[in-house]
Amino acid sequence: MNYTNCKIYNLKSKKSLRYLLKITNKNSFNQKDIAMEYNIYIDTKAKPRLVEAPSYSVKQIQRSLKSQLSQIKVPNYVFSGVKGKSYYDNALIHKGNKYVYKIDLTAFFPCIPREYVYLFFINELKTSPDIANILTNLTTVDLTLCPLKNVDKVESFYMQKKLKNSNHLATGSPASPILSYLVNRPMFDELYNLSSKNNIVMTIYADDVTFSCANKINYRFKTMVNKIVTKYHYMISKSKVKTYTKNYPKLITGVVLDRNGNPIPRNSMRLKVIHELTELKLNPEKSKKRLQGLLTAIRQVNPGQYQNLYKFSKEK
Repeated sequence: MNYTNCKIYNLKSKKSLRYLLKITNKNSFNQKDIAMEYNIYIDTKAKPRLVEAPSYSVKQIQRSLKSQLSQIKVPNYVFSGVKGKSYYDNALIHKGNKYVYKIDLTAFFPCIPREYVYLFFINELKTSPDIANILTNLTTVDLTLCPLKNVDKVESFYMQKKLKNSNHLATGSPASPILSYLVNRPMFDELYNLSSKNNIVMTIYADDVTFSCANKINYRFKTMVNKIVTKYHYMISKSKVKTYTKNYPKLITGVVLDRNGNPIPRNSMRLKVIHELTELKLNPEKSKKRLQGLLTAIRQVNPGQYQNLYKFSKEK
């Protein structure tokens, strides 16, 4: 893989780093100072989820870093954090394949330790140790240094997910999706090579890995996938493993492919539109914005749907 297109490659100067990432505050170099810029809590609205939301200033630096990392050309099977690609494109790659096998890597970002990120900057991007350390400080979070809203809930989440890395790739960083691939490229390449040997299509979207084929995906292949993931010290979420056969619709990164392989909007999205129409009378301004977002997502899957309603949502 060629990393030389990235301007961070072989970087030795802190002054150049500040220029590239638009860093104005030198405190952004220290992980202890950065840790204080995070809002960390467990979101329990749906399933328990660790939220690590950086401040606006830290997030802007992370966005600049993401922009630099996006200069690295990644394989075609990578869809998360890649400019010009989306969850929808990820699903469409599997269009027409009759059999789908999906896995989800348990608490993927929190399972990526600080050391992995640091070694990526040192070994692959060939930065000096002090630059690698700063870049790692900007993209990882140490929970032992952060102000936690509810320590008990965070500890409970860690126990439930069997997590060990208190210092890990930050979940809320804009740079994390692409970094999660770059840091773990050997694992994903190994999974891709296994898939290619078995005439199976593979794509990754952050922690979602999807395999599809014209023929049934056998137990041996699934076992090998599990062995590869385990070898790199990650876990597959058993509750999220899905196998779809030729006679059923397939849900891939939020997009439903019908039995003929054509993308269709999810029923839950249609229900949200109906709900938002009732909310429109109570709070027109906020509801109209939410409605526009829902319709945009649905029309990405099916451009012809809700045409008049979409025009109404965009009217000022």
